[in-house]
This record gives sequence, C-alpha cells and structure tokens, in this order.
Amino acid sequence: MSVQQEITLQSDMRRVVETLHGEEASVAPYRREYRQLLDNHGKMIRATLVVLFGRAAGGNAGKLDGQVITGAAAIEMLHLATLVHDDVLDSAPIRRNQPTVHTTAGNKAAIYLGDLILSRYMEIMAQIAPSTDFLREQASTVCEIVGGELLQEAARHNAETTLDYYRKAIGGKTAALFRLACLTGVRLGSQALDPALLETARAFGDHVGMAFQIMDDIADFDLAHDTGKPKLEDVSDGIYTLPVLLALRDDPDVAGLLSRNDPKLVEDYLQLHPELIRRSQDEAMRHLDEADACLAGSADAFQSATIRQIRDVLRRIRGQL
Repeated sequence: MSVQQEITLQSDMRRVVETLHGEEASVAPYRREYRQLLDNHGKMIRATLVVLFGRAAGGNAGKLDGQVITGAAAIEMLHLATLVHDDVLDSAPIRRNQPTVHTTAGNKAAIYLGDLILSRYMEIMAQIAPSTDFLREQASTVCEIVGGELLQEAARHNAETTLDYYRKAIGGKTAALFRLACLTGVRLGSQALDPALLETARAFGDHVGMAFQIMDDIADFDLAHDTGKPKLEDVSDGIYTLPVLLALRDDPDVAGLLSRNDPKLVEDYLQLHPELIRRSQDEAMRHLDEADACLAGSADAFQSATIRQIRDVLRRIRGQL
C-alpha cells in the first residue's frame, strides 16, 4: 500500500470513528456504558472491509461517499452488539483489556445495551438502504449469525462434535459478518452493481471470516501472548474448537481428558502435540489463500490500487499466524 493510499484509508477510518463517537444512547442512565462500548472498538477490520469494498465498487479515489462511512460504522456496531452478548453468556471479565460492561453494570443492563446497539444498527441501515434487497440481506445475515451462535451453544461439552459441524457454526457466527461487511461496501459504494464484484465480495468475506475465527480459536490456547481477553476460555466453557476437534478425531482418549473439566490438561496435551496447532493454522492459511485467489480472479472488477489495499489487510491477518 502506498503512502497516499494509507493516508486515504486512515482518513476514511477516522470518519468511521467520528460517526461512532456521534452516537449517543437515548437512555440517559446508561449513556456512559453505551459510550464505553462504542469506544472499545478494536482494530475495526470489518469496518475497514466495508470502506475498501466501497471504494472498489465506486472506483472513487477521492472522498468516500458518506453512506459507505455510515454503513461501516453500523457494521461495527453490529459486531460490538454480538460481543456484548457473548461476554454476558461467557461470563467474560475483560474484553480488549477493559472490564466488560456486565461486570460493572450487571447482566441485565449489558444485555439491554447490546440490544440497544443492535437496534441502532438496524435503524441506521434502514435509513441508508438503497433497496429492500439490501435490508433483506442485512436481516438474513443477522439471523445467520445468531444461528451460528446457537449451533455452537448446542454443541457445548459434546465430544462427538464433527469438524463439519464446527465449520458450519463458525461460518454463521463469524464468517457471515465478514461477508456482510464486504457486500455492504459494494452495495453502498456503487449504484450500478457488478455481479462479479458482488460474488468476489461474498466469497472473499466468507474465507477471511473463517480464517479469522480459526485464528482466534488457536489464540485461546496461546498463553504467551496477550489478546486482551482470558485464555482457555472456550474449552473451559465446553466449546471445542478446531485444535481440540482434531485431537478428538486422532485420539479417542481425549474425550476422557475433556470430561475432567480441567482446561490446563487440554493445554498440556496440545503442547505435547504441536502438530494439532500447526494443522489448525494450515486450515486458516488455506482460507486466506482462497481469499487472495478471489481477488486475483476479479482483477477486472477492481481498481489495482484497491486490490493492493485489500491484500494488505490479508497480509496483516496472515502475519498473526
């Protein structure tokens, strides 16, 4: 990415952050907590993808259309709403090195605040929607995200969970939102939709989202690196992610290990079998390679400069493996 491209992207993302900062809770007693949630937004990878695919669709090197910026902020709000609910359900004490809202305001307030952010996301998208198809896609994807979370919930403490089931669950709970981010950028960034660009956005988002979740699952076992949230959280909660499922497939005795409800025993097992982490990393890498191939196969639909910027996002994600 050139210096000018980096400056342009930084300017776009500052506008997204400013849009988030302009949001204020309508319920006065919880304005501080609402502000805390929106300010703890992390790297905003999904919002960045909205912006980049918006530029790809619009072919505009100048100031990006305000609707794309607003859509990027709304997608970030949808993501934050899901995190608030996750933190309550998982009893997570911290998120991005900050106390979670339910630990300071209580579970009920946290759930309602998550609902408030989700409702505001829906309101924003309704205001900027270019078509009813756009709104239908937003709504159906939210259903898909919730469905993925329910699939994961149904498989807690189930040592017979299959790899296909796991992939379907993360395809809903995580990949669907990445896909929606890319599609939202395309739909808001262009008035003349290119079917090839839409298909690229759809496939790219799915692959990046799958890779991202697998990497997050791997990081849960990496005790040496601070990721801003507790470690061994998934296996402690009976959520068996890719490294554990690979272990179960290779060694039936792992089921007995899991039944002892001691996450450190699982961590010790993975330390003794590093190939399980490597194989999980390989699967994430394959998805990133597929995402890159999607861009290469759609060069005619993209500005070359935009392709370089999107590939830079891929490189940053790949660098975490």
